[in-house]
Amino acid sequence: MLSSLFARRSDVQDPALWTPPGTTVVQRYRNTLGPLEGAIVLVYTSASDRSSSYAAACLGCTYRADRNDRRVRLTEEEAADLANAHAAHCRAINRGVPAIPDDTGAAQIVRSRLWSKRPHGTSPHPVRLTDFLEDRVDLQRDDDFIKQAMFEIVRTEGHFLKAAPAYSGTGTRFLVQPHPPLK
Repeated sequence: MLSSLFARRSDVQDPALWTPPGTTVVQRYRNTLGPLEGAIVLVYTSASDRSSSYAAACLGCTYRADRNDRRVRLTEEEAADLANAHAAHCRAINRGVPAIPDDTGAAQIVRSRLWSKRPHGTSPHPVRLTDFLEDRVDLQRDDDFIKQAMFEIVRTEGHFLKAAPAYSGTGTRFLVQPHPPLK
């Protein structure tokens, strides 16, 4: 009886240990609020690509960063510096682990990111999985979900997103189509 009492686990995940699905967390920072428990700021990368791009996200406020002030993707060191600076100034309390959106909500996050990439002019914008790095904490999905959501958008909104064979001959590349010209 006593062993089962101690063997139970809480259903609430500890943000200090949590890793969003589809990511690899490489560093964590906690903001300081005196006697209150401050929010955790994560430094992470995509679980499928641990070498090129990193992001920082606060679990207490809406802070997200995946590019530096020159609009270049973050290195691990740059993401850590941003996370540490944010943790030093953020006064958000620990809100816990974000709720996992349902598939419809997650697909809308994918669509919103694609919409933000929609170019003006005549050339389509190539989409990479790293374009979703900033969204991974809220999205909580892996690469396969993102690809499937994009295939669905291609199927239903081909004027907005197109799929083509990858240049390497294996896989698919996605292209956000430019805004239609004004008349």
